[in-house]
Amino acid sequence: MAAPQVRRQSTIPPVPPLAVPPKTAAAMLGLGQTTLFKLLNSGELESYTEGSARRILTSSIHAYVQRRLEASRPKKPKT
Repeated sequence: MAAPQVRRQSTIPPVPPLAVPPKTAAAMLGLGQTTLFKLLNSGELESYTEGSARRILTSSIHAYVQRRLEASRPKKPKT
C-alpha cells in the first residue's frame, strides 16, 4: 500500500485581482449596477472587455474612492 501524499501549502501569497466583473465592482463600492455603469460611462472608472465580459480595473476603483475622500474633506482656509 502506498503512503498517503501530504499536500504542501503554497508559499506564494494570494494576489489581489487586477480587474473584477461589474457585479463585484458594484459590491466593492456599495453601489447598484446602474450607478456603476454611470461611473463607467462618465470615465470615473476604467474598464475593458475580454470577449463579451467586462472587467473593471481595481486600481481605478481605489483611485475613485480616493478622489471621493479628497473631495469630501473640508478645505483649510488660507491664512
